[in-house]
Amino acid sequence: MGEARAVAAPPVTMLAAVLRGRDDLRLEERPRPVAGPGELVLRVHQCGVCGSDLRTFTRGPSARYAVPVVLGHEFVGTVIEVGAVGDAAAAIPTGARVTVAPAIPCGACEACRRGSDNLCAELLDFGINIDGGLAEYVRIPARSVAAGAVVVVADDLSDDAAILGEPIGTCLRGLRRGSVTARSIVVIIGDGPIGLTHAVVARELGARRVLCVGHNAARLAVIGRAGAETLVVDAGTDEAGAILAALGTRADTVVAAVPDPRALEAAVRVIRDGGSVVAFGGLAGDPTIQLDGNRLHYGEWTLVGSFNCTTAEFREAIDLAGRLDPRRFEATRFPIHRIADAFLAAAGRTVLKAVVTMEPPP
Repeated sequence: MGEARAVAAPPVTMLAAVLRGRDDLRLEERPRPVAGPGELVLRVHQCGVCGSDLRTFTRGPSARYAVPVVLGHEFVGTVIEVGAVGDAAAAIPTGARVTVAPAIPCGACEACRRGSDNLCAELLDFGINIDGGLAEYVRIPARSVAAGAVVVVADDLSDDAAILGEPIGTCLRGLRRGSVTARSIVVIIGDGPIGLTHAVVARELGARRVLCVGHNAARLAVIGRAGAETLVVDAGTDEAGAILAALGTRADTVVAAVPDPRALEAAVRVIRDGGSVVAFGGLAGDPTIQLDGNRLHYGEWTLVGSFNCTTAEFREAIDLAGRLDPRRFEATRFPIHRIADAFLAAAGRTVLKAVVTMEPPP
């Protein structure tokens, strides 16, 4: 028999990326979280930097944010501690590799009861009003465990794929709300990581054509390698006119995946009669948009919002991630001690997607 090995106790402190205000993100040493009843503590492997993290960093946190807060909601890690066990927590053993849906529903409000837990009246969100995954360790609340939001990752699913659950889940929801089916012509306005994810998922849903539109040629080249048509438009260009010229027809579905009201105004100009426009991202500044009411009435097109994803959609997205090659998303990795570089590179659009790994400093 081999000699038994002692398992080192986890440290009592950790490094965490803490948002304290606009342009104020600090790498701090904090006490490591401890699991309460029904809770889990994860040792984080890696965490993606989402567009919402960037907007909060560059524009400042909204009233929803419990500042100071550890950012990050696209994470994967290993369970190192299970609190006083409830039935749900008992099914997730220490040592399991897991990823977690970013939104934590209450399970009791009207929205939760009808299956729309992304619209929960008492929603908690990692990296917004509870500490998130841009840290060496993260605590998973009991209600997240009870909601089935903790997904044990299959051995053959890489960490790179596991952190795609949230972006894939939100895009899957948006495209379905936009009625994308096989043979659809889909336009995505936005050349960031969410634009890329929409393009990949639209292809998985069978869309006949996918056109991604934006201003950044380098980013669109990445999206083109993922299988979409691309269109570079200069700022101030008639975006709708350029899209119509590139398509040679009108679109079945248009997704506005940038925080700009003008994207929605362009979208409604290129949609076919009976088509769907998806308002995917929150809008910066004045969110007012102008619509042609007669075109809406006579053309019977549909304008829908899409926010987050349900717990069920998140779990479905993890299954879908297992069928995709994560290299298509072309992430750039930064160790946690370079958290500032990760945010500056992503905010400056010099990388398409920043992923923070919990590697120790050299």
